[in-house]
Amino acid sequence: MLLLLFSGAAGTARAQGPQIDDVEDSLMHDASYKVRVEAALILGKLHQERSIPALIAGAKNDNPAVRAASVRSLGLIGSPVARDTVLAALHDPVPTVRHMARDALRALGGNDESTPREPGEPAIRRRPGSRVSIEVRPINDPEHQASPVLRSHMRDFIVDQLRPLYDVSPAENHATYAVGGLVKKMSTTHGDSDVEVVCRIQLVVMREPGHALFLTTFGEARVQRPRRRWRPQIQATMELEAVENAVRGASQDLLSQLSPLAGR
Repeated sequence: MLLLLFSGAAGTARAQGPQIDDVEDSLMHDASYKVRVEAALILGKLHQERSIPALIAGAKNDNPAVRAASVRSLGLIGSPVARDTVLAALHDPVPTVRHMARDALRALGGNDESTPREPGEPAIRRRPGSRVSIEVRPINDPEHQASPVLRSHMRDFIVDQLRPLYDVSPAENHATYAVGGLVKKMSTTHGDSDVEVVCRIQLVVMREPGHALFLTTFGEARVQRPRRRWRPQIQATMELEAVENAVRGASQDLLSQLSPLAGR
């Protein structure tokens, strides 16, 4: 109830100190990882430097979704105080935390290699022999089935699938192609013997400039765990696995169509 009541204050960033204290306490101590994730995301929206210690603690949480959300919010606040924590998150064993750390580091003035970018250095260098560059746009989720952490990871994982062949940037203004994603389904079902997470996504590729439709492809993945061994703590791990497998499936057709263009 605390976080639901607080969400309105988060939208206007006019929360009072005691309310922020409650959200920080939820991030550090609530038994539900979903509440801890939501608390971390709210603190990022508030942009209060006073919340950095709580978010730094969240970045060291046992749950990867909490770590990812906390690192994301540290990047949104943008204080250099958080830099050491973000750098440490670049070596997290969970890919989504590393992706969030790279995004946060860019907000703090560094690049993916954890070194400051030289003045005037482009965000991306064109790969030798390739005339194709691709912009990967934010993931759409009109029914709000996936958390912001999952959508951000989905976008970054698409970038990882394309990067071996193309110049890829999440924010390229003059790309040859633009790739957009849509969450078609993200659900968890508790059956008699298994718990199943299903992720279905759609990728749409457009020629740029002009937004002419070039390709539409789909990917779906199902991740199951025996119900007797399932715990709420592994929900985030199952969701991440389903997202990555769905992206891999959708990327196969995309890569087969774009690969001949890499050397043009």
